[in-house]
Formats: sequence, C-alpha cells, structure tokens
Amino acid sequence: MFALSNRDLLLCCLLANLAVLAVAMTDNAVLRTILCFPLAMFVCGHAVIRAIGIATSSVAEHLAYAIGASLVVGIAGGLVLNAVGALSPLGWATWFWLIVVGASLMAIRRGEPAQSPLVVAGSLPNSLRPWHVGAITLSLLIATGAYALAVRDEAAQQQFKYTEFWLLPADDGGRLNVGVRSGEDKGQRFDVEVVLDGRQIATFRSLEMAPGETWTRELPIAPGVMPRLAVARLYRPDDNRLYRSVSAVLGRS
Repeated sequence: MFALSNRDLLLCCLLANLAVLAVAMTDNAVLRTILCFPLAMFVCGHAVIRAIGIATSSVAEHLAYAIGASLVVGIAGGLVLNAVGALSPLGWATWFWLIVVGASLMAIRRGEPAQSPLVVAGSLPNSLRPWHVGAITLSLLIATGAYALAVRDEAAQQQFKYTEFWLLPADDGGRLNVGVRSGEDKGQRFDVEVVLDGRQIATFRSLEMAPGETWTRELPIAPGVMPRLAVARLYRPDDNRLYRSVSAVLGRS
C-alpha cells in the first residue's frame, strides 16, 4: 500500500491515468488541457525528483526543480516519440504516464519519506520570493510559447505532394509502359499523351484519379530504325497546362 508520505505520488499517478483516458476517449480540448498541462509542466518533474531523492528546502526551489525536470522529460519525449513515429496526443500522454508511474514506483521502492516542502504546512509564505515567482513565470511563458509555436507550425505544415509519372520500354522493344500514380491530396483529372519519333501514338483524356490511385497502360509500337525517342506528357485539363513530362530512348545499348 501507499504510505502516508506517498499520497502525493498516488495523486500524480491518478492524474496521469486521467490524462491518458481523456486523450484516448475524448476530443474535448478544455478537458485535455486541464489534465495534461499540469502533468507535462509539473507532475512528471515532481515524480522524477522524488524518484531521484532530491531534497528541496522551499516551495520555490521545488517548483523550479520540478518544472525544469518536466521540460527535460518533454524534450526527451519528443526525441523518443519522433524516433518511434508516435508524435501524437496519445503518444505524448502515454510518454508522461510512463514517466510518472515509473518514477513513482522508484520513489516508493526507495522507502524514504517525502521531503518535498509542498507537503509542509506554512512553508509557502516564509520561503517564496519575488524573483522565485518571476523565474517560474518566465519558465511557464517559454514553455507555453514553444508549445504554441509547435502547434502553429504543425497546423501550417503541408506535406509535399508529388504525382509520379513514368514511361518504360519493354525488353523486346515492341511495347511502351506508361503509368501515373496520384500523390495529390484530392481527386484529380489528367490527360496523357504519348509521342514516338515526333508522332502521337496514344492519347488518354480526363483520367479520374483518387489520391494514391495508380493508372497504367501498355502500348504496342511498330518496329523501326533504332534508336527511337518516346515522350510522354501529363496534363491537367482544368488549367490545360503541362504537369509532367518523361522520355525514353528505345534501342540504346
């Protein structure tokens, strides 16, 4: 069982569990913020300090240590989650949950009574100084500003979309393989034109393609004097502009 001196760790674990449930089961931004902000900015750092066994002499000192440790945990979490491809709200909540629960278990196993001045009545009025408040406020502003910038950059980020277009001659020299793979973020219409030695041999109009869809055709070609130049062009009929162009030389050794 949790000893009396470890009730703060029990509360930390409870908050971590509630935060994970809130992120996993609801999209309510207010509820997520109420539970996750203190978890990320203070609670995980408090649990880490308890696990390490750092004794602090004042509320301000403990707050500074806890916020600093929380920022370190957050930076490390960004590196780890990015490496495993889990940079998502649920990934972050799970990361802080693991840190809080793991650190709490370590602190309990140490078997030492809580030394945090947060559980000592009457320590706040005698130990808090204006510069303490300023330092804590500045730390919170920096962390909040960094989070706001990250959210803004994520919302503004647009993944590069690229539509693949290819023209490949067959080994026997009697066929051409032309294909399109749409990398657009919405459905598109395309026109495809294939020219061999300056003469149009195939045209495909208004190809309706969904994002990620692939279209291919195999075109037979008559034998001719080698080498021969084949050119395929991809147009978007909405603006009637050349979108992609590829070529292949037939018969080149």
